[in-house]
Amino acid sequence: MSKRFWGSILVAACTAATISAQSGNLRAGAARVDITPPASEFPFPLIASGPMPQFVGVHDPLYARALVLDDGSTQAAILVVDVAGIPRHEEFSRAVAQALGIPEANIILAASHTHSEPTMNYHEGPMPGQGGPGGAQAPSPEQTAQWTREIDRVIQGTAEAARQAKAQLRPARVAFARGAAYVNVHDGEAGAGDPTGPSDKSLDVLRFSGVDGTPIALLVDYGVPGSIMLHNVTRENGAEVSGDLLGTAAQLIEKQSANAPVTLFAAGADGDQRPIFRSTPAPVGTLPSIKEGAAAWDMVDVLGSVLAKAVLTVVAGMQPGSGDVKISTSAKTVSCPTRKETFGKTTAEATAGEGPPAQIPLNLIRIGDIAVAGVGGNVGSQINQKFKAASSLPQSTMITVTSGSAGYILDDATLANPGQIKTGSLKAGCAENAIVQGLVEAIKTAGR
Repeated sequence: MSKRFWGSILVAACTAATISAQSGNLRAGAARVDITPPASEFPFPLIASGPMPQFVGVHDPLYARALVLDDGSTQAAILVVDVAGIPRHEEFSRAVAQALGIPEANIILAASHTHSEPTMNYHEGPMPGQGGPGGAQAPSPEQTAQWTREIDRVIQGTAEAARQAKAQLRPARVAFARGAAYVNVHDGEAGAGDPTGPSDKSLDVLRFSGVDGTPIALLVDYGVPGSIMLHNVTRENGAEVSGDLLGTAAQLIEKQSANAPVTLFAAGADGDQRPIFRSTPAPVGTLPSIKEGAAAWDMVDVLGSVLAKAVLTVVAGMQPGSGDVKISTSAKTVSCPTRKETFGKTTAEATAGEGPPAQIPLNLIRIGDIAVAGVGGNVGSQINQKFKAASSLPQSTMITVTSGSAGYILDDATLANPGQIKTGSLKAGCAENAIVQGLVEAIKTAGR
């Protein structure tokens, strides 16, 4: 046979191998929908006690971002919404599942944990402080109606993002890489941060791209809440709506080009973390703290750009990834005991007692050898690090503040010796092990 014939056969075989490697079973689609409150909703008063100002306008937009995955037999979705926590979580999760036509167990629905959005003080139960010293007033009917409109709009916008993402499904590849970013610090109740405390700088990035290399989405996970602008008055005696740190970083990445990936920037284990700079600095000796006002937006811009650049640096070094992956999911709820303080009506003294068990939702989406875990709560960095160390998959990441959040969930050592850290109501000896072991078992089960 001629050399030309064998050359043709070799070229055809190489081409077929390349197509097979690029055209796996994975499909991915992503979308974002603007959920910024309309001008007609301002001013937006807040009800809870404390130094929170009302919202009087918008500094930068809020979004609901959705990523939908399909391996030919299973569909799963990850959504990150620019809210402090997922409001009316049962209704919210159900609306997203119905929009996608998949079980709620196949969905991780998470808040980006920005503190600069109107629903952040929404509570599905009694308002905080009721029955205790400095108890907050219940919202008026007008305020309740305003909150209802806002939450309805956020839920509808997120469901629409899910539908749009599913409509964009196309053959894809996924890659994982871990880098680092230095815009967080260990938190402290005094608000100054604790540079000597444990702080996880890990920056996890999942990249989804078309088989031709065109970007689809980035899922980024980093342990820091969006609280730079917390309690800050920026204009007209009020605060402005913003995606804060993670929202700013996501928007900077999405503005790189007209074909930039939808960037889902999730709050990692941030229960004991805070941004390295905040708009309300700590007192210095006898000098009181002075709020920075509108000047603090420069902090958001600086830290947001540092974080966005760290993400792009990780992405630049990533491998092409794989399209031949199996998607599997798992969901469960673990129950842990809590403590409860009861305040005397006349003495205002607190008496410790047993609280109702906390229900902590755990979700897992396994994408081949990549594990994306979701935990319903403000999880501390030490629990996240123990999970990653115990996981059978090195490419494991933890998204927190998911639907059904149980509040602060810190490691046993911190709960036993709280010091200056905000610890919530959980008792030591349950949540840390239940979360780590629950997720580790879910990874094993999903891999069978």
